[in-house]
Amino acid sequence: MGIEILRRACAILIGALLLPAVAAAQEQWSFPAGSSPAIIDRMVKVAQLRDGDVVVDLGSFDGRIVLGAVRSNPKVRGWGVDIEASLVAAANETAKKEGLADRAQFFHRNAFDVDLREVTVINMWLFRSLTQLLRPKILAEARPGTRVIVNGALIDNANMMGNWLPDRVDRGDGTQSPILVWVVPARVEGAWSWQLPLGGEARPYDLLVSQQFQVIEGHARVGNRRESVSEARLQGADISFVMEVTVEGVGRTRHAFSGKVDGDEIRGTVTVTPAEGKPQQLPWVARRGTAASWFRATGVSIK
Repeated sequence: MGIEILRRACAILIGALLLPAVAAAQEQWSFPAGSSPAIIDRMVKVAQLRDGDVVVDLGSFDGRIVLGAVRSNPKVRGWGVDIEASLVAAANETAKKEGLADRAQFFHRNAFDVDLREVTVINMWLFRSLTQLLRPKILAEARPGTRVIVNGALIDNANMMGNWLPDRVDRGDGTQSPILVWVVPARVEGAWSWQLPLGGEARPYDLLVSQQFQVIEGHARVGNRRESVSEARLQGADISFVMEVTVEGVGRTRHAFSGKVDGDEIRGTVTVTPAEGKPQQLPWVARRGTAASWFRATGVSIK
């Protein structure tokens, strides 16, 4: 009996100590009642919604993020999932009452079981551990260019995507919780090759690309000359980089590449500027293959 009384006393004491902290967190972040209207407005604005966007909220609570998104643009659709059935029912009822049920639906489902292939904006307002666990699914399923919008209120302003750093952070007026934005990058790591007509003949180019999320590096080869690329940038499916290399019979030449990644192909343009000569813009089509051509024997010629 004495042990039971002691256990209950400890529970009451712990509850008394924690209650003010919990109440303060609820007041500051409106948790678990959901995000405040001001935070919803910020998340919608930061997403930079466009006509045709499909917005999803993983852990949609009462649906307010998706509903805020579809209210902001009549050409935006959205859906949300939550593991609490009563919240899903409430969200669908709100959508119906507001005449938005044709563009906003909510489902009683686990976030790990949804299909992200057709969405363009992913919203999350979760604890860091769950956000990090959803990262592999997002990178595996979401299309390049998909924006991932995360309310940082519950993660103590720390990065919750591990070593995948955000592309943008909106801090509001400096006193508000941060809204973090990631853009799902195309997968470009590997060996790429193409040809360009320079100096009266087709020149073979090879490029090895290494990648860590949206950060990329490249090492190119033209004939027997190798150079590292600079100004490499990957934003969703858009890729660009600069290469300066000596092309046999042409001389030192600057190449500025810009294109869009589509699976194992890149299509775009390159502006070629010889050391002596005028710039010219050429079509650029690169295809991913094996690295064998980049590593082929070089020899001792210095031409």
